[in-house]
Amino acid sequence: MQSATTAVLVYARKQMFKIYTKRGDNGTASLLFSNKRFKKSSPIFDVLGTSDELNVSLGYLQSSRLQEIKNVCIKIQRELFILGSYFAGKALEDKKNDWDKRIKELEEAIDYFDSKNEPLKSFILPGGSKESNYLHTSRVICRRLERLVVSYTKGKEPTILIVKYLNRLSDLLFVMARYSNKRLGYKDEIFE
Repeated sequence: MQSATTAVLVYARKQMFKIYTKRGDNGTASLLFSNKRFKKSSPIFDVLGTSDELNVSLGYLQSSRLQEIKNVCIKIQRELFILGSYFAGKALEDKKNDWDKRIKELEEAIDYFDSKNEPLKSFILPGGSKESNYLHTSRVICRRLERLVVSYTKGKEPTILIVKYLNRLSDLLFVMARYSNKRLGYKDEIFE
């Protein structure tokens, strides 16, 4: 009789693809929707890797004590997968109106969370609650992704909408970080 581990491995070989392909051992990789090989040092992998890094950073918020923060972050994670597939070579299926709608939703969320915060009169030091720290970390990763996208795409349509989306997203992450601290009993640490 097979051990449970052996049975799982046999099943995995029959049902799924392998995680390792060995095709990247020479320092190249292909994009999801292309057979062409690129050096792993290509700028597209900086964009894709940073998008993935932002997604992982937002994943920490799935354990947030604030349900509204958790819900917004999961929605953003899904949208980052759409952006990643676009940069991996898939045609951007969502047309201009869909991205305009997403940007408008971000603006509405910014207004909602910021209306719950005290008016900002100075710079603040990132910190406070676990949620706030994860949101500030995600914010700076988002800003880096925005810079990389601008550099990589050089302002081509429809990527200008993606840059606009990322710009709003970093603003949303900032106000959500402040909101999290307020809701969880932490005061903004003012920079003087």
